[in-house]
Amino acid sequence: MSQIVDQLNEMLEAEKAGVETMAFFLEKDPTNELYKEVKNDEAWACAGLIQSVKREGGKISTGKGDFAYKVKALTTIEEQIELLVRGQTWVVRRIDRALDSPMSDETRAFLLEMREKHLVNNDKVEAYGANNA
Repeated sequence: MSQIVDQLNEMLEAEKAGVETMAFFLEKDPTNELYKEVKNDEAWACAGLIQSVKREGGKISTGKGDFAYKVKALTTIEEQIELLVRGQTWVVRRIDRALDSPMSDETRAFLLEMREKHLVNNDKVEAYGANNA
């Protein structure tokens, strides 16, 4: 497989874990609008990554990262939020790395939008953690 397909699949596995993580947060606080927003963005990213893998001629990974397990293993909401922020930052770094690879204009545009959503969500989650955790 091509380098970009491998990178997209790595991010897809992480975003699947992100959806699971946000579902975990929503179990604890079902009315939290920030959690809902981040979960929706994670699901949006999964769908876009799947389309990007297809567009780049690759096979879609069926795997899922272990991020949700790591978050659930922490004992305090402060630790969980801190790890969530680090996870969002990790995705941005992976996007930055992927943007150095050859890809279609559509995939590049999607990754740039995904990057921006992660940066915005990261700021919101950090602020939420500082005020509520």
